[in-house]
Amino acid sequence: MTEVCIVGAGGYGRVVLSQLLDDDAYGKEWRIAGFLDGRVDVLDGYSTGFDIIGDPMTYVPRRQDVFVCAIGQPSFRPTYVAPLLAKGAHFINILTEAYLGRNVTLGDGCFFERRVTVGPDCRIGNFVMLHSLSVLGHDVVVGDYSQISCFSFVGGGVQIGAGVTVFPHATILPGRRIGDGATIGAGSVVLHDVPPGATMFGNPAKRIS
Repeated sequence: MTEVCIVGAGGYGRVVLSQLLDDDAYGKEWRIAGFLDGRVDVLDGYSTGFDIIGDPMTYVPRRQDVFVCAIGQPSFRPTYVAPLLAKGAHFINILTEAYLGRNVTLGDGCFFERRVTVGPDCRIGNFVMLHSLSVLGHDVVVGDYSQISCFSFVGGGVQIGAGVTVFPHATILPGRRIGDGATIGAGSVVLHDVPPGATMFGNPAKRIS
């Protein structure tokens, strides 16, 4: 049977594990092999039922392995998935209890928490994370390694670049463009386009760095 290796055993790794154990495919299409993490003591004091089986920087994928990225910080994700991808690792998408509209396209390695809503004709890149109760309207584009946190709303036609972090309860109005590496603060309301690398906060959102 296919075995899932969870890349990252920190707090978000345990969140991912919890969802995987509740996913309909668990025990039917795949089982869980364990965690990949270079911190050998990161699970000390926690009873997960699964061990650290290797370091993502040096692990050699086996034929039965597939991978799920559980690195919570978007900027760190490329560092830990690149060595595995270079060795031919296959990252799967986990979409437990998510609602996807028609004609949604997904990259590889996406992780959607429960009760995510994605409107029709959205295009989602690789290693994107959508947290619980986030909503994407129609025709939204989300770049690789971006993260949209819980209770956020992204209006129709919004274009989000790569490596963007949208914190909880943010609202991005329809048609806006969010540049690569930008950060949208918690509770912010984005009325205008956001340049690459900018940090925005407030209602209306203003640039703070």
